[in-house]
Amino acid sequence: MLEIIKSLLIAFFAVAVLLPVVRYALRRLSPAYKGAPLTAAEQKYMQKQELKLTVVYFIFACVLSVFSAGTLALVSSIIHHSSAHLHTLTPNFRAFFAPGLLLGLTLAGLPLRWVQPTFLSHDYDLYKTYTSHLEGLHSNRIYNLLLAVMLVISGVVTWYALQWHVTIGEEKMEVTNLLLKQRTYNLRDIQRIQYLGADGEYLISFNDQTNINTTYLKPVTLEMIALLSAKSGKRVIR
Repeated sequence: MLEIIKSLLIAFFAVAVLLPVVRYALRRLSPAYKGAPLTAAEQKYMQKQELKLTVVYFIFACVLSVFSAGTLALVSSIIHHSSAHLHTLTPNFRAFFAPGLLLGLTLAGLPLRWVQPTFLSHDYDLYKTYTSHLEGLHSNRIYNLLLAVMLVISGVVTWYALQWHVTIGEEKMEVTNLLLKQRTYNLRDIQRIQYLGADGEYLISFNDQTNINTTYLKPVTLEMIALLSAKSGKRVIR
């Protein structure tokens, strides 16, 4: 839980730092707004409303990040399920939280746009004028382009993240990594099985110095660990 909160805080800090940079670039690149300027009081009021919208965006991002990570973990289990192997290990919620966070931060912009007119009510037109002053006339087009680019990047990252899985048979273990590279290990080549102190968390080491940390995999059963121990002749180290 603390790891998830830490990741959220880092992501939101990054957004808070990058947003002023993006807005400055938009102001420099977009044609200047030629309408009547806002008063100092109106600008201060809009800044408060914008802060509220930022909080709403972060709430949407939190919900969508958690939902996306859970959904990806479920989808991974479904697409890699096979009766041809004794055990199939797929990434768990913790492993998918990073791509889920990227998806959440990207998709949160969509519901934010939908609720802006309702949330701001009669201040919505003033807010559009305020953003035109701040970011230029064509900022909405650029935001649409950025959203499309982020959706493409999120889709690519998600697709590669879904490829990682481990299958275990009677004699062999096959590992498919994020880059679609597949490695096959004989269970007799296991050099060490170390219990990491929590249920289902083990570090499995092979003779070629390759390590598999099951902390980010599910499900890891005692039957599977017993099979690896029996085939390799190695006792579980605690």
